[in-house]
Amino acid sequence: MNTAPDTATRWERAREWIGQGVAVVDTPSLVIDLDAMDRNLARMAAFATERGLRLRPHAKMHKSAELARLQVAHGAVGVCVQKTDEALALAHAGAHDILITNEVIAPHKLRRLAQAVRDLPTRFGLVVDSALGVARLADALAEAGVRGEHRIDVYIEIDVGHGRCGVAPGEASVVLAHSILANPVLHFAGLQAYHGAAQHRRLPAERAQAIGEAAWTAALARERLQAGGFSVPLITGAGTGTFVLEASSRVWGELQAGSYLFMDADYAQNEPAPQAPVFEHALFVKSQV
Repeated sequence: MNTAPDTATRWERAREWIGQGVAVVDTPSLVIDLDAMDRNLARMAAFATERGLRLRPHAKMHKSAELARLQVAHGAVGVCVQKTDEALALAHAGAHDILITNEVIAPHKLRRLAQAVRDLPTRFGLVVDSALGVARLADALAEAGVRGEHRIDVYIEIDVGHGRCGVAPGEASVVLAHSILANPVLHFAGLQAYHGAAQHRRLPAERAQAIGEAAWTAALARERLQAGGFSVPLITGAGTGTFVLEASSRVWGELQAGSYLFMDADYAQNEPAPQAPVFEHALFVKSQV
């Protein structure tokens, strides 16, 4: 027999702790320093606003609809996620603009996404790096009966040095752009250029070299597409370890940094870049032995 309290009961118990000290919180528990989190929110929002950049924080870090709404309230255009299920959970909880920053080619996952595109008011985006990904996405949308008024944003991922996914700038990206524009329910929204391996390189010079090369590659991809007659509305990417560099490059128009909200311990080991905002640790584990 399952005697565990349901979610509503746990929430009511938690409400009883409001206004009390952290000593009343049972262990082990995750504890958020709300004041520090609010300062982190404000600092990143101010950084993006002052530079005229869009901010789309990565919600894979917190997976919380409430925190996603808080980030949007501080100026974010929406959020990123890494998985289809993360996108659907946040969409059903009220998130209105979600980009899946990963290639999805599994038909059953794409069918669920297509049904959400059809039925929910959320604006969805997805990245692709293969003709197979474009074709399967288009098939899933057609099967779900999605029409032009419910288009999905599609970004071509460019491999800017991480070596995990994405296509090289040039003919491969042009071919993908043609296949996207051939389908009226797919909206070519731009490029994703994310260098994950650069995020935790400790020295500013190491990160600067990696993002400098990434900027050159992303700009080249944009030039090749524009030469082929395609408009490239946006280049999106960046992370908490390098966003200052992407922001200063004049290549990226949207920042996907997410860990800044709680600022994990590993990022704090990076030597900070000049003029980078200072983010505070805001998430802790309360425990005892």
